[in-house]
Amino acid sequence: MFHERLSELSDQLTPTERQLAAYITANLETIVFETGASLAAKSGVSPNTVSRFLRRFGYKGLKSLKEELRDDLRVQSLLSQTLLDRIEANGDGLAENLNQEIEALAAFYEQAGTEQWREIVEVVSGAERVFVCGFQTVRGLAEDFANRLALVRSDVNFLDLYGGVLGPWLDRRAGRSCLILVDIAPYAEAGLTFARECRDEDTDLVVFADEYGIARDIATPYVVTLKTKTGLILESTGGLTMALNLLLHCVATRRKSGLMERIETYRRRVTQLRLYKSG
Repeated sequence: MFHERLSELSDQLTPTERQLAAYITANLETIVFETGASLAAKSGVSPNTVSRFLRRFGYKGLKSLKEELRDDLRVQSLLSQTLLDRIEANGDGLAENLNQEIEALAAFYEQAGTEQWREIVEVVSGAERVFVCGFQTVRGLAEDFANRLALVRSDVNFLDLYGGVLGPWLDRRAGRSCLILVDIAPYAEAGLTFARECRDEDTDLVVFADEYGIARDIATPYVVTLKTKTGLILESTGGLTMALNLLLHCVATRRKSGLMERIETYRRRVTQLRLYKSG
């Protein structure tokens, strides 16, 4: 891993390579968005230094380093002193955190009024089959959304790639499919690979992501970006939850002609199964 290699090779680095290593160490969260040229410019070294540094560390270009950092960043952040620093920064005062949460929702509201949002609603409403996928800390959020969406439209499946149950995905070619990917940094490599497969096979891809910008790695016009850094100990999922809730409402509105019958069928079946107590 990068930090282990840096420890092993630190005595062999030239001054400019040390300068580059210091920049990478201080900016792990944003390296995934850099090119060789931009990394050289921001760290104050030459492009040749970047190339030499990567070869010395055993990476096959900058892409190889990015892939490793994506996998390592989540674990590193959970073990980092930064989490405790966030607690110390505000003490018992939550006003600033709440203000940032509100700002995140306000920023999403601006996206929700755009033509892009209307196209996303149309894609999710009109697809013959909808798949929802999420990894790591947002897996539960994605699965909950899939269950909710299945109440207002048919043919919705949550995909658990790590569980290996992909039967519904194998049958998707029967009609136009849409995949909704909920993903936050650091991105699971499986998520990126899966998303690219969707695009290669002409599946409509809708992405709900954080401010780190997964859209830079995936070519799709249907991307909703939410702010997750609000000063809380862990990145907030409040904006993601709100965006998914609004999408659910918009899809229900778009398909309201058949919604009453669907809700009535649901009510009848849960009554028969006695899932809820009557009033």
